[in-house]
Amino acid sequence: MYLYNDEAYEYGNVKNTIRNYYGPRDIDNVLIDVDKEQNTDDFTLKKCQGIVYSLINELELNEDNFRVYFSGSGYHIIIPNSVFNFTASEELPFHVKETMIKLFPNIDPMVYMRTGLYRVAHTINKKTGLYKVPLTYREVMNNTWQQIHDLAKTPRLEFPYTTLIGDGEL
Repeated sequence: MYLYNDEAYEYGNVKNTIRNYYGPRDIDNVLIDVDKEQNTDDFTLKKCQGIVYSLINELELNEDNFRVYFSGSGYHIIIPNSVFNFTASEELPFHVKETMIKLFPNIDPMVYMRTGLYRVAHTINKKTGLYKVPLTYREVMNNTWQQIHDLAKTPRLEFPYTTLIGDGEL
């Protein structure tokens, strides 16, 4: 989730973990984690669609300002930090978490902890047997959850990637 400087790298090499590292962190992309939890697949997709709708209609981003992935059970929405302009600091995880919860109160805030991790694209979710795959805006907004699950049965290595473009400050 976060980017680390040389000091953190050395700390991790010595301690074999960054769990107790309290130094500065930076961030290049901000993740919104839409967990399935105990909800249905249909409800989880609708929750993701609601966030995407808000990004475009309330925060005035366009489709090139973020990328959506099906994570194998829920959804990840990746927004470049240039949209938020978070700066490197010891308090960065707190600032990111507070900002994202204020914007989207029903997301999973656990990914914003100091040592937050998330699944990278084209890796398999061992619980579901489905891959984390990128989705186009049209797929997110128009496909059923069943169609998205079908797309995630194999990695989508031929996905037409575009560069994410930041669009001002929030």
